[in-house]
Amino acid sequence: MGKRLLALSIFCVIVGGWFAFTHYRDASQTLPDGQGREGPCALWFVGSSSIKRWTSLEKDMAPWIAHNRGINSATFNEILPRFANIEPDTPRPAAIILYAGENDLAGGRQLRPIFHDMARFLELRTQLLGDVPVIILSMKPSPGRWAIYPQQQIYNDATQRLIPHMQNIHYADITTPLLKAGKLGDNYQPDKVHMNPAGYRVWADVVRAKLNDVLPEKTVKACAG
Repeated sequence: MGKRLLALSIFCVIVGGWFAFTHYRDASQTLPDGQGREGPCALWFVGSSSIKRWTSLEKDMAPWIAHNRGINSATFNEILPRFANIEPDTPRPAAIILYAGENDLAGGRQLRPIFHDMARFLELRTQLLGDVPVIILSMKPSPGRWAIYPQQQIYNDATQRLIPHMQNIHYADITTPLLKAGKLGDNYQPDKVHMNPAGYRVWADVVRAKLNDVLPEKTVKACAG
């Protein structure tokens, strides 16, 4: 599958405007951590168990107000209906940080439908939250899923090609700092898939740097000190 063709395909899905978010709405399903402090310094971390298991998130991202809205073992099929259930009058976060798709890929899904689901997520963002910035994290390599790393690289490369064509969507590379001379460091839990505290500190550094790059300077100064 050509990377250029893949990126073009997903771009057409997004700009086509055909996606109706009501298809996914289900009042019985919501994202976790919908309560607590909001405001102009709030960040939503949305995604699978790699987000959910980030137990040090609030500390790692302080003084930002970090909401852990991850779902254990989630694929896009679990994330989309919950994200669609956000009420239109929900206070807007400063940014959404998205980590999703790895479980889909590990479960045998092809890259194209995973990209289509990412497009649906981004269309939902527009429908529900306007132009709130979204930072898409690259798919992380891991010892337990090293066999799918070549596909993860295709996903990451295609996402980078796609991002420049989209409004307020940004890409953050967590892959490169997790590799040392092309090999994995010891940033993983014993399950060989999820990050340990050191690994999550790598993520936090990447996210902070990206927030500094893409958010207004006055927001960063007010929220990050």
